[in-house]
Amino acid sequence: MPTPTFRAAAGPLFACLLALTFPALAEAKPRSTAADLRVVDPEGRTLADLTQLTGPARIGTDPRADCFGPGTGGSGDEVAVDGTSALGQLANAGGADRRVRRLGITDAFDFGLGICRIGPAVAPSTGYWYLKVNHAASFTGADQTTVRRGDEILWYLVEDFNDPVPDELDLRAPAVAEAGEPFTVEVTAYDDDGDASPAAGVEVTGADAPTDASGRATVTVGARTRTLRASGAAAITSNGVTVCTEALRDCPPGYARTIGGTPRADRIVAGRAAEKIEAGAGRDRIVARRGRAADLIDCGAGRDRVLFARGSGSRLRSCERVERR
Repeated sequence: MPTPTFRAAAGPLFACLLALTFPALAEAKPRSTAADLRVVDPEGRTLADLTQLTGPARIGTDPRADCFGPGTGGSGDEVAVDGTSALGQLANAGGADRRVRRLGITDAFDFGLGICRIGPAVAPSTGYWYLKVNHAASFTGADQTTVRRGDEILWYLVEDFNDPVPDELDLRAPAVAEAGEPFTVEVTAYDDDGDASPAAGVEVTGADAPTDASGRATVTVGARTRTLRASGAAAITSNGVTVCTEALRDCPPGYARTIGGTPRADRIVAGRAAEKIEAGAGRDRIVARRGRAADLIDCGAGRDRVLFARGSGSRLRSCERVERR
């Protein structure tokens, strides 16, 4: 059992303490790092799935965050979290996705911060929030786990620390397909150590049958856009891939991926697909000049500068300085 959630063989309290501290599309100035973030609850519901910049955060601790046992709730004080950490990234994600805006954090322990709640999902006294970095379990607390550019961060709520942690599913699918025409997707399973294997027998949205022994399935999409995910009874639901059935330039702006900024000054660079950019507050610089896809850009508060491709069809909101090139 990894340290990510402080529930280990030595018993519930020790295990709880482990959880205590708990394809990049964006770039940023120092102290902001772009990494993928996913949060999944025990029922397989995805609470967050985006590329999120990290940054320093201040979090109010919660006296009701007592999932580690009686008397372990937070003091109610505000605590500072390092901007390069997994907890810092998670705290900033609430600006782009309100489903994870509410965090239940406790500062009852001398050696780090504990997390009981992410959005609507609350860890029971028998469980913990499990943390993976690049498909492998983290062995440091979340406020001590460093997030680097391009990392893939996964949070999953384990309800019983005596149960084995499910494998994580990872889905690969094209961003564009022809309506009504079948195409192939591939699903990989990653265990606790990050070892990969084909995910056989799992369901994929829109597939005509479960994945085969090689982890592949055939999918057909009829709607303009559809988000695909892979799921299994004993697995962590995969990342989502949204497929558009029109030419890329005609697909809905921002359909492919969300990029979340921080309340500070960020430099955000969109990719070739259609990104929804939630820049947040701060004096941001947003570069969206790659590819033919239309982005959906909300600059947020602050005096921001946007550079985007002329004729791309991108939509902008609350952006003070705009340059088309």
